[in-house]
Amino acid sequence: MDAFGEVDVPDPTDWLGTPLAALVPVENAFRCHVCKEFYNSPMITSCNHTFCSICIRRSLAHDSKCPLCRATNQESKLRGNWAMREAVDAFKEARDKILQFARTPIPVAAPNSPKRKAAELEEIDSSYSENKRPRMSTRSSKARGAEATAAMAREEADTPEELNHPPEIDDGLVACPICWIRMLPHHVDRHLDTTCPGSPQPLPVQNHNGPRPFNISQPGPSKPPERLPTLAYSILKDQALRKKLSELGLSTAGSRTMLERRHQEYVTLWNANCDSAKPKKRSELLHDLDVWERTIGSRAPTSSKAANIGAQIKDKDFDGAAWVAKHDTSFKDLIANARRSRGQAENKVVEEDNNRSGEEWGGFE
Repeated sequence: MDAFGEVDVPDPTDWLGTPLAALVPVENAFRCHVCKEFYNSPMITSCNHTFCSICIRRSLAHDSKCPLCRATNQESKLRGNWAMREAVDAFKEARDKILQFARTPIPVAAPNSPKRKAAELEEIDSSYSENKRPRMSTRSSKARGAEATAAMAREEADTPEELNHPPEIDDGLVACPICWIRMLPHHVDRHLDTTCPGSPQPLPVQNHNGPRPFNISQPGPSKPPERLPTLAYSILKDQALRKKLSELGLSTAGSRTMLERRHQEYVTLWNANCDSAKPKKRSELLHDLDVWERTIGSRAPTSSKAANIGAQIKDKDFDGAAWVAKHDTSFKDLIANARRSRGQAENKVVEEDNNRSGEEWGGFE
């Protein structure tokens, strides 16, 4: 941030003007097409496009279409893009150092004179002759190779197989191929997409009672959070919707439209958090929801236009005669159009009957 309060936001244009300007499209490939930030819990759609989890879930909640190709998509078909997540994390970690190196000016050496060049060559030759090692015999090379092979064999013999393969335990469970945590077979795919830490975990501890799935000194993996289902708000009454919000610990204040948007945004935040490698706490999600409600959520309309018209018609003080007089011309136009359409349809039916009758009589002749 400079003296005028401007914030330096990192973006791909930082590479322009440096020798590494070719990294501009590379960084663009690591940024979401919706928020233009680095992918946060990237998810891939059924049309093979990648977005941040929160961005694509909000977009699908709006119109159920991909923001890029406008193909119809479903939230249940989203899958975690682990390869993109690892690439983005590695690029973000190295970006500042690479950019600093690219912006560092390279000193230009002055051209050397012939005398100086000859002196440098002499120094190189002298240092080479001093550091030059005597030729080794073929026998000594073979001996050193044999010793190196024997040392490698000893290291392999000393290395336990447990470091390369998970232990075989007959407990009805299977080990994750990445972190070796044991679980039921049908939980492996979901574990790989959500809670796998990406590296082998401590091995099971053997005791006289048999193998145990986890070490005593380290607690077992926490249960992954379950995603919240979406609701069909059109079939829920106000009381039922408020009950759903109350069960989630959310506020039940506001209009019907605000209640629906609040619940929908919390479900989106929660499900996107389930896709994250480092999920947030529930208190942090509630804070994010509060920020959304005070900024974007406050723009939600209190009621729709149709609801306003319905409220006016249901009002006891509604002047029906004035309403009819105001819209009398429109009513007459609608009635005239309806009668005209009906008359045209009847004339068409009569003409078809006459034509059919004439064809039948012509056949008898």
